[in-house]
Amino acid sequence: MMRERFDRIEIIDLRGDVRRGERAGVDADQGVFNIMVGTAITIGIADGSKAEGEPADVYYQDTWTEGLFSRRAKLGWLVSRADTGTPSNPVQVARGLLDDMRPMPFLNGDLINLTECFRFYRSGLQTKRDDLVYDPSIARLSDRIRAFLSADDNRAREMFHDTRDRKWVQAKGVPFDDRHISQISYRPLDRRYLYNHPDYGDFLRPTLQRVWGNNNVGLYAMPSGTGAGPAAWCHGVLPDYHAFRGSYGGYAFPLHDRRPNIDAPNISLALIESLSAAYGEQVAAEDVFDAILCLLSASSYTLRFAEDLEDVFPHVPFPARQTTFNDAVRIGSEIRAVETFTRPPEAAYLPRDFLRVATEPRGTVAPVEYTDGAITLCDNGTGRITGLPQLVWDFSVSGYRLVPRWLEARIGLPVRLPLVQELRDICGRIAELIDLFAEADIVLEATLRETLTREALGLAPTGQDANGG
Repeated sequence: MMRERFDRIEIIDLRGDVRRGERAGVDADQGVFNIMVGTAITIGIADGSKAEGEPADVYYQDTWTEGLFSRRAKLGWLVSRADTGTPSNPVQVARGLLDDMRPMPFLNGDLINLTECFRFYRSGLQTKRDDLVYDPSIARLSDRIRAFLSADDNRAREMFHDTRDRKWVQAKGVPFDDRHISQISYRPLDRRYLYNHPDYGDFLRPTLQRVWGNNNVGLYAMPSGTGAGPAAWCHGVLPDYHAFRGSYGGYAFPLHDRRPNIDAPNISLALIESLSAAYGEQVAAEDVFDAILCLLSASSYTLRFAEDLEDVFPHVPFPARQTTFNDAVRIGSEIRAVETFTRPPEAAYLPRDFLRVATEPRGTVAPVEYTDGAITLCDNGTGRITGLPQLVWDFSVSGYRLVPRWLEARIGLPVRLPLVQELRDICGRIAELIDLFAEADIVLEATLRETLTREALGLAPTGQDANGG
């Protein structure tokens, strides 16, 4: 009705909806009134400039896009525009009469959905009984499965937790076989062992396992609800369903499709051809993968597209300039190497005073508290570790704090040298990733200044949904 009655509609989105909590790094967003709901100003102009029956033009202005989060900043910006009475950087909304009067997600639909960049994608492995079939220790996992198999019926039922698709009786009838133990990317930088037997897991994604094969890497991302931090993570072994943020479900986007009848890159051929044409030379599938990883890892990406990431997969802005694309490839390849354990952290991120063992550990991992750059691993006070930077301890992916949760999963394991070395390695990786994500910010900024739009790449919407290609 509004679009039919008016000739022009201007919307100024002042945000400030605090009911949903912090979103994608926007931790300082404030409303302009003392209310919890968000606020927008809608101006309808009827001046006879449109022909009868022609819908109004709609223009949308977003305070987040302007970098305005505090109440004072928003009100100051409004006052500064009062003399001219026009928005500073409006986006024209090209949508149907019954659609929202706001732009399509990701620059009004100009960016490429992650699902369009890959030919196959699928949810990660979901067991429905992680406490039974996952463990950081092969020995502890093996002992637990054997204990389940030797338990009486009541205890076995309690350990297994029946679901609609898997029952304890069926699993208990299968003898233990350690060949079913696989290493899985359980969470970012947290590999654990899985008893990968179809009678023990509800959704072990056999097709994903065949696509992944024995040597692959893949991006992992959320179809909605992506929070602060990187918008994608790269895993070097099969990912768990919660491999991105430890809750809700994510999707795996492998670099290669290792099925014997395919055995080829999993990157969209249309995208490779479009980028090759845009840059004037052939682009490799691996380079496209690394560029995507770089751009989605930039610390500012989830802040810039916070609202869009609430509802859809990340979308990729591809650089118009080949030099910027090459920078993204270079940084993305380093991020991939660090996140997939292909190489150790650079020596600069492992100085002598970084995670030093102040007291020799004697005991098992206990609940850990962080104080003044130090943690104590054992409940008897031994195993004190110093030189742990606050930034590393606090580092999180969509609210999932990597180091505290990594330690929590290892409570009860003996604190020996390999465990301490693994902890140091992971913290070094986080320290390096923080800097790599900052480098990715620079590339993302250059990319958003000059972006290859969907139209420029000759790509039309695919109509794919979140259930996998």
